[in-house]
Amino acid sequence: MNVSWFDGSAMYQFCPLGLCDSPHENSWDWSNTWNAATRPVKRIDRVLGWIDQLKKLGINSIFFNPVLQSDTHGYNTRDFYTLDSRLGSNEDFSELCNVLHSNGFRIVLDALFNHVGRGFWAFRDVRNNMQSSQFINWFKGIDFNRNTPCNDGFYYKAWRDNWDFPELNLENEEVVQHIYGAIRKWEDLYRFDGLHLCLTEHLPKKFVEGIRSFCSDMGAGLGGNIAIIAEMYTGIDCQKYILGSQTQSATNTELRDSICDSFNNKNIYELAYTLNRQFGPEGIYKNIPMMNFLDNHNLPRFATAMKDKALIPLGWSLLPALPGFPCIYYGSEWGVQGYDEENHWAMRPAFEKPEWNELTDCIQKAFNARKNSPALRYGDYKQIFQAKEQLVFERSSCGEMIVVALNISEYDYKVPIKPGKGFGAFDGLYGDFVDLLSGNESHYDGYFYLPPMSVMFLKKK
Repeated sequence: MNVSWFDGSAMYQFCPLGLCDSPHENSWDWSNTWNAATRPVKRIDRVLGWIDQLKKLGINSIFFNPVLQSDTHGYNTRDFYTLDSRLGSNEDFSELCNVLHSNGFRIVLDALFNHVGRGFWAFRDVRNNMQSSQFINWFKGIDFNRNTPCNDGFYYKAWRDNWDFPELNLENEEVVQHIYGAIRKWEDLYRFDGLHLCLTEHLPKKFVEGIRSFCSDMGAGLGGNIAIIAEMYTGIDCQKYILGSQTQSATNTELRDSICDSFNNKNIYELAYTLNRQFGPEGIYKNIPMMNFLDNHNLPRFATAMKDKALIPLGWSLLPALPGFPCIYYGSEWGVQGYDEENHWAMRPAFEKPEWNELTDCIQKAFNARKNSPALRYGDYKQIFQAKEQLVFERSSCGEMIVVALNISEYDYKVPIKPGKGFGAFDGLYGDFVDLLSGNESHYDGYFYLPPMSVMFLKKK
């Protein structure tokens, strides 16, 4: 079953620890026997300064990267039940969620259950009590006959041999119930609408199905069902993690890579192939609301990835015209650059307030066009023409038809009429159209021109 609110979703991704300029290390208070956290400092309310920006962009859902108590960057969790004290208290985040919901935003939370941090309360218990700890079976690979580079006096399985990340034993029912309890608390406090399930490819299928089933008993904050989005790093076929009883959506990394490669190589064929393979008449994701993006907290900013910077607006204009739903990583709407694979914080910069420039204007037009178009939100995808640097496809639904035309060339391009079927065939474009991005009206009698370096959303009148 698909989640209906995905159809009209336009998402914005925050990394709160970075955005709010939080200290990179979470201080310890050893008198706090639960998670050793110090008193909360309210920083999370910086997000409130983005509300007007998001509304102008046509955003209606917000994805928060880790907000839970952690040791450093958010992915080495210390406590599933408490907001990171560098951002504030549980009550502070609850207040923020209430304001966001009252402004019509859905809320999606990052959910990382594969591993925790060395500061996780149960792992500290193992370190302190060794063989006497009641939490030994909460973690994978505990062996008191071996040691680690951290000289813990025992060995444990660490995620990709990163000793900051002890892996949880998700086949232990106590661990599962502890996680369920945390999710229930998030519902009580934050009334969240969705979970971004990190490292889905590496989670036990039974565990993922359990999360889906558990969340199905809870209502989303703004009504409907809680959505589960699978995080996929590479896979070219996410179907097995989406269909059936697991998740309802997935991050579309393959599409992002296809856009970047096609734009940088000035060869649109890879993108055309990917879109048809994913969303065409026999597409593997046909009718599945994939989460489409151009950059995120793990990948180079789109403004950095593009060799030809003139292509940046084209990518952002194209994104909301694609099947699925678009997501913007904070700051990318005004062209922030950056990437450092070794430095988490370089990809999670601090901003006191959002900016607005010509790129933001461009994105606003494209996202608002999608917001007001049933065809762009959930219409069928049909490719009607492709060339080396041009792509034309059709989205249609509810009696509305939109022709999306992309030209990454520096020159005008006259789309040729080639009767027949198969590769390169095009019957022409006929009738009166209005470009939803520029407002220009045109009449076509078969042939039509694509302006240089352009994207058009041509709506049939």
